Amino acid sequence: MRIDTETGQRRRRRVQLTPTRSVPVEFTGERAGEGPLTLGQLNIYVWVSVDPDRSHAILRVELPVPAMVSVDDVAETAAVLIARHESLRTTYVPGEQPRQRVAAAGVQLLEVCSLGEGQWGPRDRPAVAEALVQWLRGSPDPTRRPVRVAVAIAPDAGDRVIACAAAFSHLAVDHDAIGILKRDFADLLGDPARRQVGRPGHQPLDQAELEATPAERRRTDAALGYLQEQSWRIPRCLYAVPGARTSGESLVVELSSVAAAMAVRRVAARTRASRSSIVLAAICAVVARRANTRKLVLPVLSSNRFERHLVNYVGSVAQVSVATVEIVEKSFDELVGHTWTSVMEASRHARYDTAKRVAMDELIEHERGLRFNYDPMFNSLVPESWSGLTAGVGFQPEEIDVALARTELRWRPMPVNATPIRFTLNQIDGCLRLDVWSGDAGLVPRAELESVLLAVERLLVAAAHGDVAGARMPELIGLEPLAGTSDRILVDHCWVEVADVQRLVDDAAAPAVAHVFASAGGRPLVAYLAATDAVHTPEQAHARCMAVLAYHPTAITPRHYVICRTAPSDPADPTAWPAPVAIGAGRAIRHDRAAVIAGERDVR
Repeated sequence: MRIDTETGQRRRRRVQLTPTRSVPVEFTGERAGEGPLTLGQLNIYVWVSVDPDRSHAILRVELPVPAMVSVDDVAETAAVLIARHESLRTTYVPGEQPRQRVAAAGVQLLEVCSLGEGQWGPRDRPAVAEALVQWLRGSPDPTRRPVRVAVAIAPDAGDRVIACAAAFSHLAVDHDAIGILKRDFADLLGDPARRQVGRPGHQPLDQAELEATPAERRRTDAALGYLQEQSWRIPRCLYAVPGARTSGESLVVELSSVAAAMAVRRVAARTRASRSSIVLAAICAVVARRANTRKLVLPVLSSNRFERHLVNYVGSVAQVSVATVEIVEKSFDELVGHTWTSVMEASRHARYDTAKRVAMDELIEHERGLRFNYDPMFNSLVPESWSGLTAGVGFQPEEIDVALARTELRWRPMPVNATPIRFTLNQIDGCLRLDVWSGDAGLVPRAELESVLLAVERLLVAAAHGDVAGARMPELIGLEPLAGTSDRILVDHCWVEVADVQRLVDDAAAPAVAHVFASAGGRPLVAYLAATDAVHTPEQAHARCMAVLAYHPTAITPRHYVICRTAPSDPADPTAWPAPVAIGAGRAIRHDRAAVIAGERDVR
């Protein structure tokens, strides 16, 4: 069943929030301090400094509240949380070497909003919490505090809290840290006797000190070496429909499938694999089939919480790494195991100095003639589930087939994003909720997203009946590969349309006459250009192409530039161009890889 954005939403009570007051919350922590940023903080700081208004710079979430709590209860709980976790009372000092500064004490405001007239109770909490999150999004904090907390109260019940929400700086927390805070918040709110700061745990200042040790520096340098090798294979654009053009619109489609959730449990019981890795394996199989590639080189997000001292750490440690997943000649169960192994290998190399990585990427981008996008293709927001939770599956494959009739697809508009497709696993218990976000609906339209999600469901349901041989997977997926043509060629791990590269060169070289050939003189993707005062060398042509490449998300630069004094009357005829005055790849920058990892550029 397919349901659009209007008909797919469950009807909820209309919520109107009116801000009434701000309650001062005094907190006193164990210590004050100042030190360098952790690698996790630096990872966020680098992109927040460039784009402070980016949607993910602030993470807004509902906080759990029991049925009968007051505003004072929430205020006391917030005071303990801020005192206990230093990241919630940390500010950041800009500079060439930015620093973190922890306050020992201070005052945080708890914002109180009143609901409209009528009876409000626990059944209204989801709608009220959603409205509270939207209110936080619509009333940004100009002081950019690390945390804001807001509650909604019922006007006829004194200070009884109906819902609570918070906005966290991504510099202070990642998604796993939010899960820890939600757990702590619920424990403290439910039992006043627990509202004690307690013994301080591992804090960001401690983490920064640990990361400065020689052993950790060797580890992060090894991570950069791994990522450098992967960066020579990652494609510019993993997925785009041939002939597509940017539209300036974006959307997300969500699959809600009871059948897929049942299927994943059966596969997990058979393979002893985590359920999120099973879903990711199915996604990889479908995307690789449709994108016409034998392996996927894709960004993955690592929680980086493998050491004991980071299990309950409240701070931002998650970073992106790159995994290579080989698809061909594997059964589904084998693919599940291989996908998990590949992701774990990538996660071993996911703690690094982002500033060094940016410098390294700039050099590789210039040499490969593309731009990297490290937004992860897949993100799981559900806890990992292992064999203990998947044993004793009590339903049969036939029941899964019947449940397919209950599958729903919903879509909603989203802000435009540079990522072609991004999958998020939102729920897996009882009903699998998997959404896929097209950063630009012109490149990957709604119908394509729907077909991919349904193909993932088909593959999971088939795997519930037993392992699926690799030879059967294309039939079960049911999608044809996006085929190559004379105008769509595979170059440097990227499927590229020559017409897209032509538009890039026209934009870069204007007003010069230019023509891009799929191949010429035995070389792929060659651009012929008439010389101008601004462009008369391959290096200049390449530099101008790189300067505008961000506006051409499916293009890469030509592999070779041929500069001629004039252009022929028919630029599309390669034999009509006069003798060239300059020929070359235009990649003037060379570098020593070890020097880049050490933070030095060798440009000559």
